Amino acid sequence: MSSLTIFSAIIVFLGALALSAVLVRVSITIAHRYEILDAPDGSRKLQVYAIPKLGGVAIAVAFTGCSMILLAPSEHPVVITEALGILLPAIAAAAVGYVDDKRGLFPSVRLALQAAIGLAIAFALRDTVNITGSDLLDAALVVLWVMMLINGVNLLDNSDGLAGATVLVSSLIAAAVAAVCGQIVIAALGLALAGTAAGFLVLNWNPARVYMGDSGAYFLGTMLAALTLQLKIAYADLPWTLLIPILVASLPLVDTSYVVISRLRRGVHPFTAGRDHLSHRLQHAGMGVRGSVLALESLVLVTGALAFVLTLAAR
Repeated sequence: MSSLTIFSAIIVFLGALALSAVLVRVSITIAHRYEILDAPDGSRKLQVYAIPKLGGVAIAVAFTGCSMILLAPSEHPVVITEALGILLPAIAAAAVGYVDDKRGLFPSVRLALQAAIGLAIAFALRDTVNITGSDLLDAALVVLWVMMLINGVNLLDNSDGLAGATVLVSSLIAAAVAAVCGQIVIAALGLALAGTAAGFLVLNWNPARVYMGDSGAYFLGTMLAALTLQLKIAYADLPWTLLIPILVASLPLVDTSYVVISRLRRGVHPFTAGRDHLSHRLQHAGMGVRGSVLALESLVLVTGALAFVLTLAAR
């Protein structure tokens, strides 16, 4: 893809949306047939009935298919190699999440596998990411960033539509930043990720008919981390441009920090499941599920707009 017009951007987004929506519907049928469902428990899972949770697999398949279509015409092997270098770890992340959904992994095993995924991405982007000038320190920062967004998106998957809407908005912002910086492939992949999230959101908006599960959250978190790492403007000479990826992925970072700090202050283990996220606080204040999601996405839009302004200022 040598250029990205408004028309082609719309086509990429809508194509990903359509494929994702179709595959998510298929996943619902399969989940019901094989009883791959998330049942209410009366405490943390408050849905009225069991919900299919294969949506994450559909998300991974849909985005992978869109990516292959986008990259197939490329005449630059390096572009394809780098794209596969982040796509394959994301697929591995989805597989780890699926196993975690089915059997439940020990936190230490889960974190070790996430770190391995981060290392794979650090290796794939070793010629792209240059934050500190030290290869070892840059690799460590990449691993930390990937793990933070994997767990951040996973923790956001606590209310109908929240994780999907967050990835949708953040990916659109990342695509806009990449387009301004002339990173056409990154912009196209951002649009594809946004469209994939939107297709899932059609059936995950409150009241949800499908959940993404850990497989979807791990996949989306990995891809969002990889895309934001490749925004070249973040490594310009101006130090404050390093804020751009953080602003693009603001909500997963803010919510995770809030939950971890509040639990540690209360003497609760950070990996304990609970209804103490920002969305839950807003819901307890009377906003409802949809209202809380829209309020938090407004925050993402504000920080995303600031990221875009900083991008324009740094050019």
